[in-house]
Amino acid sequence: MEGYRKIERTSIPDQIFAQLKESILAGKWQPGESLPSESQLSEDFGVSRMSVRVAIKKLQTFGLVEVRMGEGTYVIEFNPSVFLKGLSPIFFKPANALEILEFRKALEIECIKLAIKHANESDIETLESIFKEYWKAMKADDQERRLALDFRMHHQVFLMSKNSLFIQIYESMHQLFFLHIDENSHLYMDTYGDVTMETDEHALVLKAIKDRDTAAAVAAYTELHEKLVAVYEGQNAEAAARKYAEAGDRKTERL
Repeated sequence: MEGYRKIERTSIPDQIFAQLKESILAGKWQPGESLPSESQLSEDFGVSRMSVRVAIKKLQTFGLVEVRMGEGTYVIEFNPSVFLKGLSPIFFKPANALEILEFRKALEIECIKLAIKHANESDIETLESIFKEYWKAMKADDQERRLALDFRMHHQVFLMSKNSLFIQIYESMHQLFFLHIDENSHLYMDTYGDVTMETDEHALVLKAIKDRDTAAAVAAYTELHEKLVAVYEGQNAEAAARKYAEAGDRKTERL
């Protein structure tokens, strides 16, 4: 095949993989188009079919191609979920709790900003409906439903961002975020159990989104983040709760 370099006899499958990946990313083959057959690639590269097969397997692992039995190897749209789904169970460990919290903050604050900019009234109504159902579950002490609705609230904000990459990341890391939200909600309620529907930071973020008030939304989310950081870092929970109770009183006055 014209344009390929002959393979050196070291790390042969990796060299094949690198050249094929480079060609795919450069647009030589578009999603839906097939790569040449193993025998053709073997001839083009001057290597064995087994080396080509290993390289194609690596492309498949990276989510760049799919192998259709009896049909060949086809380029597919790249989706980060190939990597992120595998990351969730590996990374969810107590030692990583703060890192996950920081990672979520970076993602979610940006999505809140984008949601304020791009969400329509229907999107906001959906978020408000989920929040109301969340508090019904809270009052009924239905922990399983409360957790599911908590996750849906966060997911809805990502959908409202209208940014496909943010949405893919959140959905691909479903397990990691779901487990983390579960852990956070228990820590939050155990430490700040006197929270009400009106002083819940979720309510404050929702109101700020409705008002298209980016600063207020970021402030509410940041306060929630700082509460959880205080718990994770082992600060005096009672002192932290008193500190945020005062802020909660001020928030109630603004609603």
